Amino acid sequence: PPVIVWPEPQPPVLRLPDTVRPVHYDLDLTLLPEKATYPGRVTIDVEVREPVRQVWLHAQDLEVTGARVTVGGRTFDAKPVTASEGRLGLLLPEVLPAGKAQLALDFTGKVDRERSQGIYGQEEGGEPYLYTFFEPIDARRAFPSFDEPTFKVPWRLRLTVKPGHVALANAVAVSREPVAGGLERVTFAESKPMPSYLVAFMVGPFDVLDAGTVGRRHVPLRFVVPKGRGEETRFAASVTPRIVTGLEDFFDQEYPYDKLDVAVVPRYWGTMEHPGLVALGQPLTLIRPGEETLARRRAYVTIANHELGHYWFGNIVTCKWWDDIWLNESFTAWLDRQTVDRLEPSWSFQQERAMNAMRSALESDALEAALPVRKPVESNDDIVGSFDNGTTYDKGSAVIAMFDAWVGPKPFQRMLRDYVRKHAWQTVTTEDLLAEVSAMAGPEVARSFKGFVEQGGAPRISAQVSCPAGGTPTVKLSQERYLPAGSKAAARQEWLVPVCLRAGTGTTSSRVCSMLKGPTAEVALPTKQCPAWVLLNEGGTGYYRAGYTREQLTTLLATPVAAFTTGEQVALWADVDAAVGRGDLLLGEALKFLPATARSKERLVVESGASLLERVRLDRLSVEERKRFRGWVASLYAPRARALGWVPKRGDDDAVNETRSLFLRLAAGVGEDVVLVTLATPLVRAWLADRKSVDPEALSSALPRAATHGNAALFEALLAAAKKEQDRNERVRLLSALGYFRTPELTRRALDLVVGSDFDTRDALIILKVALFMPETQSLAWGFYREQFDTLAQRLRSDEMGGLINQVGNLCDAAQLAEAEAFLSPRVKQVEGGPRALARGLESIRLCIESEKLHQQSVRDFLRAR
Repeated sequence: PPVIVWPEPQPPVLRLPDTVRPVHYDLDLTLLPEKATYPGRVTIDVEVREPVRQVWLHAQDLEVTGARVTVGGRTFDAKPVTASEGRLGLLLPEVLPAGKAQLALDFTGKVDRERSQGIYGQEEGGEPYLYTFFEPIDARRAFPSFDEPTFKVPWRLRLTVKPGHVALANAVAVSREPVAGGLERVTFAESKPMPSYLVAFMVGPFDVLDAGTVGRRHVPLRFVVPKGRGEETRFAASVTPRIVTGLEDFFDQEYPYDKLDVAVVPRYWGTMEHPGLVALGQPLTLIRPGEETLARRRAYVTIANHELGHYWFGNIVTCKWWDDIWLNESFTAWLDRQTVDRLEPSWSFQQERAMNAMRSALESDALEAALPVRKPVESNDDIVGSFDNGTTYDKGSAVIAMFDAWVGPKPFQRMLRDYVRKHAWQTVTTEDLLAEVSAMAGPEVARSFKGFVEQGGAPRISAQVSCPAGGTPTVKLSQERYLPAGSKAAARQEWLVPVCLRAGTGTTSSRVCSMLKGPTAEVALPTKQCPAWVLLNEGGTGYYRAGYTREQLTTLLATPVAAFTTGEQVALWADVDAAVGRGDLLLGEALKFLPATARSKERLVVESGASLLERVRLDRLSVEERKRFRGWVASLYAPRARALGWVPKRGDDDAVNETRSLFLRLAAGVGEDVVLVTLATPLVRAWLADRKSVDPEALSSALPRAATHGNAALFEALLAAAKKEQDRNERVRLLSALGYFRTPELTRRALDLVVGSDFDTRDALIILKVALFMPETQSLAWGFYREQFDTLAQRLRSDEMGGLINQVGNLCDAAQLAEAEAFLSPRVKQVEGGPRALARGLESIRLCIESEKLHQQSVRDFLRAR
């Protein structure tokens, strides 16, 4: 036979070439949960757009044992070659002509049992189970594929499994038949078009619980749980149909798949919007009857709503490349506010989520290292980093909320409905979305939207009022980038900013809106009377900091609260916080305004005002100053906290329970009110003796407070309970409590559990996170962090390590800054997203140090006067 001269491999730098595209997959796997490996075959129908001698796709940590190409009725062998970052090349013995062809690859893969990525295994109750998690680039760990979102095509799966084992995938099963070796092959219907990251399946001795139907077409709803856990899905089963109905109503579109199986996966990690097989973590979904606390119910509803919302923003319409993942995540994070609020109005979820997202996003944007919502993606590191909470989720959703308010909710909703229908089962870019915005609201609004999405940072809008004699009052608006004191970033930056303001006297006001197009603009007020006050963010929906002078702030804070909506009050207190951050207002002065918020009837106003307390660095105060600070905080919040009590009263609704939780956290947590703290430990002791003896709402608040002031005996009791606990949710809750103990010996013992043999590091990591956050334990935790960082890096995924790197931003000391930079700089290169996380963390430490220089004396003076 002639000698084959194979072409020289030419792997792509990052994105696969467009010369060969998949149009359909057939995937066959044999999955036995107890085995470390599995065999598979994938057959991919492809469209060859121009003649090639090599085809590039993805496979990582797979052994490819055979590769064949079929074209024009002929089949020949290809030579598989690998390149870094999971790239797989098929070298061809001859030119593959343009047209249709088929690739067939045989391979062996590995089951992951440490990091919950790719196809991963988990033992529950002595039984092994298999699950999948592929977003963003882990499908390549499970099978060879074109592992990019742009390649969105139908899939057909066949899973060979043990008799009696449940096998589920995205589409419905159409047959189950015996095959050699005493196994059974389950064949699934062809799926709707989807990218590789959305493929999902699960195998094992699961219980499958029918839970009725969902949606306008009444498709079947089932929950898939480890053996014996079905009773714990009661709440989830009761509310999931309502979630689907709310989403259908928002989009005015039917649920898009033929079934809804809820895969109840072991951890929060793994929660994912797989079509037809949505994955929701056990900590969310499995709630024991009688333990349906507000926090547990909210967690399930909000996250299930988010993942199912992705069926429209992400599954029906998918981003073409990872730089546009914000089209999936920002829009679904914004959608959560709309649909959850309609589902459970008493939670005030829309307003609360808006408050928290705005705060998180503006904090992220205050950093010189701020990332835009739409991030350039030029490496696998960038792909992982594109899922950034502060920008991709929080800023993206806040910016969308601003334009929703600017153009009006009804036209905005109509635009989104049209966008989803127009691009159904396709992939999209930011330009596709902006074209819809432009058609609805005009090119200026589209340009404004684009600017907020593609620039890092956030505007600071300030105002100067002029009232000429006999003339029309005007407001001169100015913009610059908001930067905190000590920042080295450039303030000269501009946006097209949609600004709505209100100007008034007392509780009477008038409204005016303007698109601020340059550094300054003059806006006429629709009144002849000179206003006493000007509120620069009407409704609180504008994505900018309102830059008030000290006098403007004093006037606004003295105005009757009836003049402002809850959203406006929340935004105003965020602007007070921003003024402190810039140094326009000293923290000690700002704290004097706080008692007014503590008396508010609006929970979110109390919470927004109380965020100022987080600026007081307790680790920088003397023991006496810390005592004074805690006593002052207790005086603000303890009277209402004591009246509400630890234990809910008969008839308390969710709104009361949320208020109780907030006041207990402030009074017993920050304020360490003696009366409340003394009552927490007996509740925890009683719960340890009899889990049913204490209301679960009370335990959630009491457990961390009791641990904070707990002794060695309580530590031993909680540790013993954690070691015996079989339920992962309860075990993690007990481990979390161990992180709150302050005695140095107990802190060290708790930290050692993170890397010890008694617990899975992924469960015990919460101890380190808690201890790093608390001023009394931070120094010990920081030492442990450095001692065990390399060990943790061997056990955790990059995203988990990225979270740990981010946490160095809680430090606020020049020596710690030097330690963090020297220790982490050589290590973060091995963590996807690590260099960015470290840059933000180090900048946060520097800014904290500058803030302390600016404000520390004013805080001391304030406390001395208490």
